[in-house]
Amino acid sequence: MIFNHLACAATIGLMSASLSAMPWEVVPTDYTRMVDGQEVPLSMDVSRIACFQSGIVSPTTAGRSLASHGLNKDTIVPSSSSGWMYAEFINGQTVQSVAESVLSIAQSGDVDFASPVFLSGTQSLPWIVTRDIIVSVDPALTIGARADLLASIPGGVIEEQLGGMDGVMLIETDLTNAFEVLKLVKSLESRPEIRFAQTDAIWWAMPQGNVPNDPLWPQMWGHEQASDQDMDALGAWAVTTGAPDILVAVFDDGLDQDHPDMNQMPGYNFTGSGNDGDHEDECDGHGTCVASCVSSRLDNGIGTVGIAPSCRTVGMKIFNSVSFFGFCLGFLESQDSWTVAGLNQAVAINAKVTNSSWGGGAASTVVNAAFDSSRAAGVLHVAAAGNDGTTTISWPASHGSLLAVSALSSSGNLASFSTSGIGLFCSAPGEGIWCADAVGADGFGTGDTTQIDGTSFASPYVAGVAALVFSMDPALGPDQVEAILSETAVDRGAAGYDTQYGWGFVNAQAAVEAVDVETPCEGDFDGNDSVDVNDILSLISAFGPCQDCTEDLDGNGAVDVNDLLALISSYGPCE
Repeated sequence: MIFNHLACAATIGLMSASLSAMPWEVVPTDYTRMVDGQEVPLSMDVSRIACFQSGIVSPTTAGRSLASHGLNKDTIVPSSSSGWMYAEFINGQTVQSVAESVLSIAQSGDVDFASPVFLSGTQSLPWIVTRDIIVSVDPALTIGARADLLASIPGGVIEEQLGGMDGVMLIETDLTNAFEVLKLVKSLESRPEIRFAQTDAIWWAMPQGNVPNDPLWPQMWGHEQASDQDMDALGAWAVTTGAPDILVAVFDDGLDQDHPDMNQMPGYNFTGSGNDGDHEDECDGHGTCVASCVSSRLDNGIGTVGIAPSCRTVGMKIFNSVSFFGFCLGFLESQDSWTVAGLNQAVAINAKVTNSSWGGGAASTVVNAAFDSSRAAGVLHVAAAGNDGTTTISWPASHGSLLAVSALSSSGNLASFSTSGIGLFCSAPGEGIWCADAVGADGFGTGDTTQIDGTSFASPYVAGVAALVFSMDPALGPDQVEAILSETAVDRGAAGYDTQYGWGFVNAQAAVEAVDVETPCEGDFDGNDSVDVNDILSLISAFGPCQDCTEDLDGNGAVDVNDLLALISSYGPCE
């Protein structure tokens, strides 16, 4: 036996960033899985497999073992999930022959685990069964009953409270193939003491945006334009540009930690490929553009500006970009436990808003539960509806704990590519959007900015407006902010709510003006209801360059004479 720890899963071979150009065939199967108590059918791709080996040295080494099972060793490429790799069958396969190969490979002694790669979600993207399972038990279960439950599962607990969720365990089984795992999960789901059970699946998603060819789109039209089909950013900024302690967690392929135009705090990486929220390879870059729609800096003389420029974004890397043989495929790869850990971290750092500009892949019960619990903890979730022009909103935007956002063109009408439909919350600018690009040759182009289309960029605009509302009153809860956004959106399409525009075109000015708060006295830094000598001394001590400091009254990145003059004009008791 060549490998000590090897597992295989059938998957997809792709050579283009366009979904319509993907050469896989969606083959129906009789297999199903459960999501939130609902049975979901699974399709299958029959052209390739993926293999896992702990501590793998090289795909070439793996290939020598796999060649004996009808796989082309020259087609092996690594997955972004540690130890996994993909390889192509030499000959054509059917669903039945893939299943037979899975069982044969699992029993061969060369592998520990084998699985078909199923296809699921609105875009039929890869969903791979792993030997690890996630089980949510009733927290009221007695110690003895819990012990009996664990004794009935072939394996051991890896994590007692996955992502900080009470009663949710990550368990590594000692099963050999996906069919055994699916059978185990189904039997566990039927037990009354278990709330849900599933595999810790590896799954693919699509970033919900792409670069247009037309260079003549008006710059930053979504903020302000003559036709007033915009978010009324200037009116909002006359009230607030946001508060630096209001954080928006961007769940994506990372965020350029060194971009000069990004107002951000250090990020996090949950994929095991790094220790911060930065991009990791040349195919990453989507997250920087998304985050810049929220928090690109205002009045710094470079790049673009976000809708909430004084708020800060946090790069939450839950995805790695998928590439085969040097081709960036335009897909993202994640694992359920990564996403759950990221949502738990968003709560831990007191993020007020999250943004998910991705979708099309398979839904997950445990990820839905993590969205639910983090929203209950005070975090508002916003997501892109999708880019396929249909009326079926993609997951996770389709889940009830998230606000689904469609994309508008500069005319204020629904963009031709935008997904809409039942469950849509609102709409926002998403066509011809200027945003920050990863610095240098990384990202979408060679510059530090790019112009782009997609609900990927409509969604963070709504997340940014939500951040402005939280900046006005951090004590608001997600339900209250959701209500403000819906009540202040500018009606489009049919009167009232409709499934093309939701509650309408998000409006930043109306949203912040709708927050009923006492306006603080400008310049009263010590909060004693008076602008006095102490406040002047505080301003003088901060004189000079100063990012996001209270004494920078005009928000230009420096405490200067203009701030001093503004302070003097407010001198005296606060009215």
